[in-house]
Amino acid sequence: MAELLPQTTSIQTIYSWFTEGKIFVNRRYQRKLVWTAIEKQKLIESIQKKYPIPAVLLAERENDPGTYEIIDGLQRLHAIMSFIETGYESLDGKRFNLDAFPTAKNRADEGKFTAVKADDLLSQREVTQLLDYSLAMSIMRNATENEINDVFDRINTYGHRLSDQERRQAGIQNKFSNMVRDIACSIRGDVSDDILLLEQMPSISIDLPLTKHGYQIQSEEVFWVKHGILRSTDLRDSMDEQCIADIAACIVGGKLIDRSKDALDQIYNNEDDEYSRISSAINVYGEGKFSEEFKFCIQEITKVCNSDGDIKLRDLIFTKRTTNAFPAIFAVLFIAFHELLIKENKKINNYKGIKDNLNNIVTRLDT
Repeated sequence: MAELLPQTTSIQTIYSWFTEGKIFVNRRYQRKLVWTAIEKQKLIESIQKKYPIPAVLLAERENDPGTYEIIDGLQRLHAIMSFIETGYESLDGKRFNLDAFPTAKNRADEGKFTAVKADDLLSQREVTQLLDYSLAMSIMRNATENEINDVFDRINTYGHRLSDQERRQAGIQNKFSNMVRDIACSIRGDVSDDILLLEQMPSISIDLPLTKHGYQIQSEEVFWVKHGILRSTDLRDSMDEQCIADIAACIVGGKLIDRSKDALDQIYNNEDDEYSRISSAINVYGEGKFSEEFKFCIQEITKVCNSDGDIKLRDLIFTKRTTNAFPAIFAVLFIAFHELLIKENKKINNYKGIKDNLNNIVTRLDT
């Protein structure tokens, strides 16, 4: 049975854990880095003013004592570590002073991160106060994977911190949810192991056009946003995974499902008949088979858009200019492509011809 140990831990100690590779993130249920600059700066201001901030919850890793998996507090912990490594300014325009903290300065000198030069820096006293700040923390020991998943689900259900799809993906681990996540990662370009070090999170997180945090995934370059299917903020909230889940349930399950929150909730609810139906269907269909089919169809849709001059899918199917996302219409198009290319085993010989036929097709669709 899990044991919960409350304690306070200084930021300096947590930074040591961070640099020693002792803090891990589980992608199976944790979201990406999503805090805005102002949210990070407000947190640092609270620490500087010695205000209390919400407790961090960690689970000691069963096979590696002294290392920890974040259950609650990912955004807070990364914001603090990023500030120490000069990732952003405080609200009053100051950067962290590396000369006042040799541990961080040595990491910069070793090339572990790129220090941002600034004229206005925290004083030695301000650095010391920040590093001495004690975070309220609870550590779960001897917790099973099911207990960790359950705690995470309860925290985010009561706190309403996750988007609907993030909540679904975090709430259940099965072949369907894993397949959806793997396809989404492949298309976004953030394929990685399920377990990452905290310092690796920027490599799988999404930078929006107006909020440059130095994250590796540029939203405007990802298929979904590049073609206008989703907005950048939709991508941050895992709407790409919701779109994939919707399409996958229709194709693998052999019939169209309602485009509604309730319909997808049922597929992710292990006490619902629809969950059992889709789980059985994916066992028969094969998650690897569908993943390859999905990516192939995306490639073919991209080839159509790129034939005889590049064009966004949105600009192709809507002749009237719009900036609206269109996941429902895309799902209809994708299922049609899958029907022809996979089920009927047809090949596209004239991409330009398909492109011409898709022109303003939205006026002929009923979604």
